[in-house]
Amino acid sequence: MSHHLLCEAVRSPVDVALARARIGHILRAAPHAPDAAAEFLSVTTERALDQVESGRPGEVRLEVSSDHRVLRVTVAGDGREAQAWVGTLNLESPLPRPGQGREGPAKDVSEVELLSVQQLADDRRHLRVARLARERADELASHQRELEETNQGVLALHAELAQASDEQRRLLRAERAARDEAESARNRLTFLSAASAQLMTTLQRPEIYGRLEKLLVPAYALAVDLWVCAEDDTLVALGGSDTQEPPAEVVRAVSERLPVDGEPKSDGVRGTAFPLLLPSESLGAMVLHRVADVEDDSLMLGELARRVASALDNAQRFEHERDTASALQRAMLTQLPRVPGLELTARYLPAEDGMNVGGDWYDVFPLDDGEYIGVVGDVTGHGIHAAVTMGQLRTALRAYAVDERSPAALLGLLHRLLDRLEPDLFATAVIIRFRQGGSEVTMASAGHPPPLLSKAPGEATPIEMPSGGMLGLPVDLTHTDHRVEIPPGRALLLYTDGLVERRGESIDDGIARLAEGFGTAFRTGGHPERAADELLSSALRGHSYDDDVCMLLLSPTADTD
Repeated sequence: MSHHLLCEAVRSPVDVALARARIGHILRAAPHAPDAAAEFLSVTTERALDQVESGRPGEVRLEVSSDHRVLRVTVAGDGREAQAWVGTLNLESPLPRPGQGREGPAKDVSEVELLSVQQLADDRRHLRVARLARERADELASHQRELEETNQGVLALHAELAQASDEQRRLLRAERAARDEAESARNRLTFLSAASAQLMTTLQRPEIYGRLEKLLVPAYALAVDLWVCAEDDTLVALGGSDTQEPPAEVVRAVSERLPVDGEPKSDGVRGTAFPLLLPSESLGAMVLHRVADVEDDSLMLGELARRVASALDNAQRFEHERDTASALQRAMLTQLPRVPGLELTARYLPAEDGMNVGGDWYDVFPLDDGEYIGVVGDVTGHGIHAAVTMGQLRTALRAYAVDERSPAALLGLLHRLLDRLEPDLFATAVIIRFRQGGSEVTMASAGHPPPLLSKAPGEATPIEMPSGGMLGLPVDLTHTDHRVEIPPGRALLLYTDGLVERRGESIDDGIARLAEGFGTAFRTGGHPERAADELLSSALRGHSYDDDVCMLLLSPTADTD
């Protein structure tokens, strides 16, 4: 069973532009080969223009297969007798489902996309002119043969036939020029589509420069520089240039918002600066070092610079939000209290890749009767919103614990709070209660990975206990307290799923791997701080983690002073 992603009526080239832009937006969120995606989008646009130019209204439908691995597009006319065209695109991995942090189809269309479709329409008109010219040439040739058969002896007819032959050659040259122009325009359009797909699929500015360099060198330039505006409005080199001061053509291009040619060097090479334009500002300039001017490519390269600006703007916004969320989360992480008879150790690492920071937290705080409450939790979603929600849950737990001691009851209170506070966000958590100098720990879980308990030296196993549903689900949940003994020399590990989840691997395998590493890192007599570092290093070795990592380690000691 397939799922509809888009259905657009097309009655004009503008409708085709809108449909193309929205399909392109979906493709930017899809894991695919850039060249295949560009071809998929180009052919779909061409078929949609065919439908519009036929004079009959039609529609463009985009669907995704039940396993979210195949995109299927249909261009159909109005009426049952109209024949539909169908195209497919195989994805490298499943298309993200709704709610997994991806935005829906774009509602607005940039002038760039409209210009691309209009350019394709113009190319197709050139082809029609060439086709009419060829038909005219065939007609003239037929007429020439007829005249030769009937009037071979007339000198005037020879002159007319010579004139017709010249016309035929002229038309053939016009046809060849039109075909070359259409092919060149198609190649430029394909290049821009492929370049956009590559530039918009990364949120790292150095990687944007690396991809741009591969796109332009050596086909369009000998070398490429990128200069971007810093916060103090100075221009700094993002890649390519070894100098500290921007060339004069870069400064002019940024201020005048127009391409500027630099002075040729002794070897004949000169730089052309294309401004990186956004609607309200200029982010910097893209400099192409070339021997000769390529006037035919100036418009395309200027358009490419605008797309580079859009990619850099997205990357800057991402970096700002990621840094803000990370600073907010770190500010709310607790300094662990000193508990006689117990070693407490915690670790937190923000995600390496992607905007996946903001939702994990740990906390340990004392109650007024000698007991302590500890928690490790994870709010779904990422960014500032998740970090703020995490802070609200952390504060609420401390307030609820003034009157309530049961971890299960505390989870119930947090569940009702989150359901009212943020209906679209959910959370998992493990809450523990323990007493100074005691070996018994009471705990309850809400959809969280099971805590690990070290047993004999070198061995650790997950704690089997009832796990209620995630906090914030729109259902009534039941959480149950569970008690476990942790004698001196043993340890309890609470953690978030970023420590055990890996792509292509089940979470059970990840938990088993972590338990093995925990048993190895925490041996009798081992220091908890050193054990935590060893465990974190072994769990993340050779693995680029794209989610927060949070862990809390409790180890009773025989000393209660």
